[in-house]
Amino acid sequence: MNTFYVIIALLVVAVFGKWVLMMLIYPFQVLAVPYETKPSLIHKLMAAPHRVWNKYLLRGGYDRWMLHEVAFIPSHHLRRFIYKTLGVKMGKNNVFYFGTELRSLASIQMGDGNQIGDNALLDGRRGLVMGNNINLSSNVSIWTLQHDHRDPNFACRPEGGKVTIGDRAWLGCNVIVLPGVTIGEGAVCCAGCVVTKDVKPYTVVAGIPAKKVNERPHNLTYHFSDRSCRLL
Repeated sequence: MNTFYVIIALLVVAVFGKWVLMMLIYPFQVLAVPYETKPSLIHKLMAAPHRVWNKYLLRGGYDRWMLHEVAFIPSHHLRRFIYKTLGVKMGKNNVFYFGTELRSLASIQMGDGNQIGDNALLDGRRGLVMGNNINLSSNVSIWTLQHDHRDPNFACRPEGGKVTIGDRAWLGCNVIVLPGVTIGEGAVCCAGCVVTKDVKPYTVVAGIPAKKVNERPHNLTYHFSDRSCRLL
């Protein structure tokens, strides 16, 4: 009988252990958010437990693991709540589909009604600003920081790589946006293109590197709700 209970306990720990761990660490992780922008003494004290656990013991691995797990929580409402409490500045009706990867959450800002597709990667390390009613299709990658191949130490470029995306822009499947790019209002980046330079409003671009291939109508009025699409 004792063996039976031991087996049951091990199964419970295996299934629910990671969620218990996340629930225990999550409050300290939320308290650590102001540390990034307001490193006062009180914020340093509040951030201490999480910083010791994540930075010094696990070398940043916990945050990456935790956000990976959050990205597959069945409820997009809960995913959105967690991203918001961990620093993302967002309006209402934003939807994050499965597998989203966020970096430097406190440096990501978005308006209302944005649809973030499956497996999107949003890199906020140098600042990411998104407007309203933007649609990111599956596997979109937005980068704000990259290595300099000319640097003898292969260092990351220190200059600004902030990315800005205007209202009602549409980034198709597998689009890659490189640092420092501004994508204008209503612009369309066709599937698989690599955006290396600014895209003017209502311009349709395609290819590697992305170049203008068409123009989009200027009379766009749609607004996205916070309802996710059923794909089955």
